[in-house]
Amino acid sequence: MKRLYWILILSIFFVVGYAQQQKWKAPKRPKRPKWEAPKQVAPEVIDVWRPYNVSDNWFLDFYGGVSLSLAENMRGHDFGKLCRPMFDFGLGKQFSNVWSTRFTIGYKNQKGWASKQAIAVSSLLGDGDYTYQVLVFYVDEMMSLTRMFCPYNEMRKLDVQMFVGAGVNYSWHFDDKVDKWGRYGYPVDGRDHVNWAARAGLLAMWKVSETADLSLQGSYNIVNDNFNGVKHVNRFALDSYTDVVLGVRLHLADHYGNSRFYKVRRWEATSLRATEYKVADLLDNERAKEYETRESAEVVAFGELMKTHISFYVDRSFVNDYQMENIRIVADFLKKHPEVNLIVRGYCGASAKSESPDMHLAERRVASVKKALIKYYNVDSSRFETWFDEEATAPFPMKGEWIDGVVFEMTRK
Repeated sequence: MKRLYWILILSIFFVVGYAQQQKWKAPKRPKRPKWEAPKQVAPEVIDVWRPYNVSDNWFLDFYGGVSLSLAENMRGHDFGKLCRPMFDFGLGKQFSNVWSTRFTIGYKNQKGWASKQAIAVSSLLGDGDYTYQVLVFYVDEMMSLTRMFCPYNEMRKLDVQMFVGAGVNYSWHFDDKVDKWGRYGYPVDGRDHVNWAARAGLLAMWKVSETADLSLQGSYNIVNDNFNGVKHVNRFALDSYTDVVLGVRLHLADHYGNSRFYKVRRWEATSLRATEYKVADLLDNERAKEYETRESAEVVAFGELMKTHISFYVDRSFVNDYQMENIRIVADFLKKHPEVNLIVRGYCGASAKSESPDMHLAERRVASVKKALIKYYNVDSSRFETWFDEEATAPFPMKGEWIDGVVFEMTRK
């Protein structure tokens, strides 16, 4: 028994001694990840369409050409006699760069012909020819195939559009002999006829200026059978005719003073989109202070350039809303200093790869600024003269996507 006590006591001493030899260590803490500053989202330059109003992007169409009747009995007739003159007038609005709506009214002098079998049997019909007048009213939905499938390019000349339309066809003023034929049994009715109509076609436009396009239009029209006065044996039948016209489209000026849809370039910070309105207000306030500082810094110095100049996006020639404020500063400066005249000098980024002298941007930019000074700020055109050079380098370097394309040199009146 004593032996067991000694073994137990020695075991206790051994355990206590071993425990004293082992040093206590704190548990290891997990390593904290190294702190890194949040990555700044670089602003990106994006192209967006300018905001337009209901009164913007209207256009007028004027057409003249030929209408070819494809009604019954017309097959085999002299082609020259079938081609009859027609005229179209249209008023439309572009709702986007691709889609537009157009209202048209057209006049046609149409040709009708009696059937060959009836002409062969009855001498009363003579050669079987008769004429009548037609008015057509259409509402067309138009889609630009070029702008839908090709990237945006404001310098592009050709625009091909597809359109479909529905409306009313009104035919009247049939030859007097038609009534005579009807009395003798030929199935023709010379009274006025009102019928529904539908059409589809293609329109090709070539840009000749900022406000005008040359247009070539072809359409296929479907109308109720009795539009030409001939009664078909069936209760319901269709006739058709084809129109080919050449004309001009005039683009009316919008509230910016331009005549077409344009894109503007905007800095967009994806990290700030949640506070877009606050950021916009902040930028507007900063810009207003910048304008005030610039106005107070303008002093008369003949032979030198004003500190205010007009900037343009690369490849663009229209004046955006922000630059209109710079034009206002120039106009106010002229009003305050009647002894000063200006030379409005225009440049393109001839040294930049993205702009070419062949684009005539310098001339177009000067024209835009001149138009704004006269139209919106009532500056007398005798107070300034214009100058532009498509190959000269602008006196101020490019800033990102901006080119200081127009500057103002002060001269003595």
